[in-house]
Amino acid sequence: MNHEKSKLTPAFKATLLGFGYYLARTEVKIRIAPEAVKRMKGTIRRITSRTWGVSMAHRMDKLNRFSVGWVAYFGLADSQRAFGEIDTWVRRRLRQVQWVQWKTAAKRNSMLQKLGYEFGDREHGLGTRKRYWRASHLKPLEIAMSNAYWEAQGYKSFKGSWSRQRPA
Repeated sequence: MNHEKSKLTPAFKATLLGFGYYLARTEVKIRIAPEAVKRMKGTIRRITSRTWGVSMAHRMDKLNRFSVGWVAYFGLADSQRAFGEIDTWVRRRLRQVQWVQWKTAAKRNSMLQKLGYEFGDREHGLGTRKRYWRASHLKPLEIAMSNAYWEAQGYKSFKGSWSRQRPA
């Protein structure tokens, strides 16, 4: 017996193979364990690393392979909100990578215009001094690189894969 892994705990605090359990009114439901989400985020951080000099298509391929497998394993979980939060976080990581790849303010502004973002009268573009992670949450980036943009780039969302896998 492994004394480090074995413990006596209530069922709602225990995890088994990356799954946890919770009580919803009168029934027990399955959730994704926080440790599994933490490991998943570590893997996605490696795939969406700003210093990994690969094309966005290659990065998207790696991300889609990982997400499809991860959702296939954790598809049993009743965690619609968790999958939505993961998608939101991954898209922000992707915006950050794209922002870094565009490098200069002129390139960023021209690419945002190509993606359909219209600069207002008071805006002079996005020569922001914010670092990459904070810049990835700017409204112009969220508008220009919307969910539809990432779907067109080939991103397979966690929540979409999960909802397709669920029985009706």
